[in-house]
Amino acid sequence: MKIVLEIGFSFKRELDQGYHWLEIPIETTVYGALEALVERYPQVRGRLFDETGGIRRNVNALINGANVQQRERFDTVLRPDDRLTILPLIGGG
Repeated sequence: MKIVLEIGFSFKRELDQGYHWLEIPIETTVYGALEALVERYPQVRGRLFDETGGIRRNVNALINGANVQQRERFDTVLRPDDRLTILPLIGGG
């Protein structure tokens, strides 16, 4: 299935224009989509995953504008034509 991918990190400049969509198997989770992105662009592994393979704390994701933290987090299953947005966490006070 195909999903639309939006990246809010500065490393998107390192990727070719094809990163705007990602072909993944049906029933892939957000975590699996990030793995697929890294398989396609290995140079971003360290920006998304830590040394243990976990998603870095500064990475946040939205599906069709809704934060994955309000769902099943990075275990949320993606559907065909979903829009996955990857953003850095933003703090403030």
